[in-house]
Amino acid sequence: MDWMNTSTTKCRMFLQFQAVANFFKEPSGPKCPECYSVFIDDVCPNLDCPVKVAEWITRWCSTEAAKIPALDQAKVGQLAKLRLVLHPGELYELGQGDWYQLQGVSADQLADIQGQIEGSKLAEPSAVLYGLKLPGVDERLAKRLIEVFSSIDGLRGSKPERLKQVEGIDEQQCVEICRWFRDSVNKKALTMLEQNGFNLCDQ
Repeated sequence: MDWMNTSTTKCRMFLQFQAVANFFKEPSGPKCPECYSVFIDDVCPNLDCPVKVAEWITRWCSTEAAKIPALDQAKVGQLAKLRLVLHPGELYELGQGDWYQLQGVSADQLADIQGQIEGSKLAEPSAVLYGLKLPGVDERLAKRLIEVFSSIDGLRGSKPERLKQVEGIDEQQCVEICRWFRDSVNKKALTMLEQNGFNLCDQ
C-alpha cells in the first residue's frame, strides 16, 4: 500500500512541476523581426514594437495629419528603433541630445524638423484626430467625427450609444474607439499633446 501512495505522490509532483514548466515556457511560432514577439494571426501584438511605433509616427507626420514632412520615414524609423518615442506626444518632449542621436541629419534638416513640429500645433482638429490613428478612422471619418462631436475632447467623452449613431461607425468599431481612449499609453499621448500646446477641446 505504501508503494502505491508513494507512486501517487510522485505523479502529483510531476504534474505540478509540468504545469509550472508550461507556464514559463516561451510561446512558439514565427516572431516579429524587430521586437521578437510571437505573431498572433500573422500580426505583432506588441504595441511597443518599433515597426508599430514608426507606423503611428509616420501617420502623425503626414501632410494629411500634423504636416511634418521633414521627419520622413527613415528618420521616424530611427526614432522608433532608438526608443526615443512611443507615441506622437513624445515628439514634442525630445531634447537636442535626443535629436543628435539620429544619423544623417544635418543642422539645417534638424531646424526644419523642429520648425515644422512647432507649426504642427496649429493643425486642424480633424487632422490631429486622423494622426492619432484610432482604429478604422480615416481622413473622411475623422472630419465627420469632429463635425459631430466638435472636438477630440468631445469625442473622448462621448457615450458609446451616441458614437454608434455616427454614419460609418459600426458596433465593433465603436468598442475599439472607446477602448483606444481608455488605453494608458493613448491617454499619456493626449495629455502630452495638450501640455505642449494642442487644443483638444471645443474650438
